[in-house]
Order: sequence, then structure tokens, then C-alpha cells
Amino acid sequence: MIAVFLTLPWVFSVVPAYSGGRESLTSRDVTVVYPVHHLRSAEKILDLYPSVRGELEEHLRWSVTFHPTVILVADSGAFRQMTDQSNVVALAVSRGNLILIDLSAVDDDPSGLRSSLEHELCHLLLHARIPKGSLPRWLNEGIAQWVSGGFSEVRLPRRGSVLDQAVVSGRTIPVEYLSASFHDDGRRLQLAYEQSLSLVQFLIDRFGVDTLLSLLESLAEGGTLEQALSKHGSLTMASLEEAWLEDLEDKLAWTTLLIGHLYEILFFLAAASLVVGFARHVKRKRAAMEALDDADGENG
Repeated sequence: MIAVFLTLPWVFSVVPAYSGGRESLTSRDVTVVYPVHHLRSAEKILDLYPSVRGELEEHLRWSVTFHPTVILVADSGAFRQMTDQSNVVALAVSRGNLILIDLSAVDDDPSGLRSSLEHELCHLLLHARIPKGSLPRWLNEGIAQWVSGGFSEVRLPRRGSVLDQAVVSGRTIPVEYLSASFHDDGRRLQLAYEQSLSLVQFLIDRFGVDTLLSLLESLAEGGTLEQALSKHGSLTMASLEEAWLEDLEDKLAWTTLLIGHLYEILFFLAAASLVVGFARHVKRKRAAMEALDDADGENG
């Protein structure tokens, strides 16, 4: 679920340190380190990994050639202490190909483990292919959410669409401020993630998946995002952001219009339904009368 890539001192000793009260399972493709009482979750990760990797490779058209280690943490407090992150429930560490997941936050959700695994594996794959510093944070997070069905790593209560509120009030975060890092404030953090996914989805909807993947290939070759965008006509980051915001405003305008005329729309639909119902009733009654007349004629 998370998109923070850190080089943490404890990372390189964390697996051996888990020997007390921890176990591990290893397949050809992935290793899972887990608390002794969470064997079922570890086995689920092993079962899920092949299909998760396959879906990710299909989305990005890149192969996962590394062997990740998934570390399951049962206690939320321990997870926060280990990662120094209070607003996320999973973490990917590119150096060492580690994925940490807070089981207390995702284990009760039937899709939680799968989504978090796919989200974090996506981060590892992006960082394995794209040089450090070339991948904007918003693009990293947006793609990870896209491949995992909109799943983010934010440990915050959902408050509806923060993005819609920001668009209406003119308080979206300029994309240039989302390139390096995200603000740690709860509301702005949620907004940063929503904007990231929305931008990536807009790219796909407006220009196609192939364009998005072409941008990633350019970044993998060491180019900047502006250079990658320039290969697609006159597209720039500024023009992309402007088109994205206009699209959001247009969609919200239609939504607002519909909501503003909701009662009129419902009244019209109800009236139309009554008219159609009455017409059907008249038609059935007329057919019945004609059938009765025919029967009287035959008897006569």
C-alpha cells in the first residue's frame, strides 16, 4: 500500500532479527517473513503472489526479475515504529526489495492483502526500472493505485472525495509540488493521493495506456518527464495539468447541474413512468375489448 521509498538502517538486519517469534516461507519467487501466529496470512501471500505479479506485468509490460521479501507485522504500533510512518499501512523499500505490511490494518479486508501486495510490488518494479530521481512521486503513486484498483496506503478515515472539494474551492495542489514528496498532513496527504490517481487516469482516458507506458519507457531510459511528454506532440506538464483540471471542472459542473435539478428530474421520470403505465393500461384494455367483441361475433 505505501509509496515511500527509504533506506532504513534496520532494513538489512530486520529479517534475521525476526528469528525470535518469527517464521519465514520461501518460494521460487518470493519470501514471506511473518509472526508465528499468522501462518495463514503468509500462506495467502505465497498463493497470491504469482497472479499479482502476472497482473502487474500485464499492466506495465515489464517483467519482475527480482525476488521480493514481504514482511508481515501484526502490531500496528510496531509497524509505525519500524517504518517511522504514521499515516500508512504498508511500505516498499526499493533497496533490498522489501515490502512491509501492517496486518492489523489489512487482514480483515478480503482484498486488503492482495491490493497492498500489488501496490507495493508496483513501486518496487517502477524503481527497479526507472533511475532514482527520474520518477515523479505523483506518477509513482498514481500508477501504483491504478494497477491495484485504486488502492492507496493512506491510514486515514475516508471523507468522501477530497479532490472534488479541492476543485470546487480552487485548492488543488500544483503538480510541481507533488514531484518530490507529499505533505504529511492528513487531508493534504489524501488529496495528494487522489490527485495522483486522477492524473494517471486522465492520461489513460485522454491519450491511451500506450502513451502512459511510452512515458515510463522514456523515464527508464534516463529522460525527464518533460522530455518524455514532448515526444507526444506539444504536450507539456503545464498543458497536461491544465487539461486535467478543465476535465475535472467540466465533470463537476455536470454533476452539480444534475444535483441542482434533482427534484425536477425525478418528477419528470415519475411523470413519464405514469404516462407509459397509463398507455400500456389503455392498450391492454383495448386489446381485451377487441378480443371480447371477436368472441361475441363468433357466438352470434
